[in-house]
Amino acid sequence: MVDFKRVTDLIIAMLKAELIMQGHKDTGALIDSFEGKVMELPNSIVLEILMDKHGEYVNDGRRKAKSEKEYVPIGVLIDWVERKGIANGDKDVKNAAYAIRQKIYKEGSPTKGSFQFSKNGRRKGFIDFVIESKLDFVYTELEEQVFKSYDASIATIVKDFNKVK
Repeated sequence: MVDFKRVTDLIIAMLKAELIMQGHKDTGALIDSFEGKVMELPNSIVLEILMDKHGEYVNDGRRKAKSEKEYVPIGVLIDWVERKGIANGDKDVKNAAYAIRQKIYKEGSPTKGSFQFSKNGRRKGFIDFVIESKLDFVYTELEEQVFKSYDASIATIVKDFNKVK
């Protein structure tokens, strides 16, 4: 029998590794949020991989803002500045958060300066990268499991056939 749970686990492992290589391990919440589900339908099998909503922003980035309505929420940035220890004291933390928000407003995200945290030169598109260049391993794993399943089924058929003789 094909172990589709193993397939989703392999894909999740690749997504996590790419996130880390891109420098996106802050609290680990996004990395820890991945969950794989296998749904067996009458004529197909659906592999579903879920993650926290902010994973979309990490994957897609943010375009330059056209208006102040598109600012990154300041509370998110204040929390991030505090967590990273970029500044100390309420006023300095807020000033740093506002400066970062302004940079994202002007450049979009990822910002030019954020690439220093990447180990592979990428700062977005972790999902796209895994889908486009890392799934050959998953296809190989699927093939192996399908052939093992067929072999087991054929062996059972042969065994049952020989019992009838």
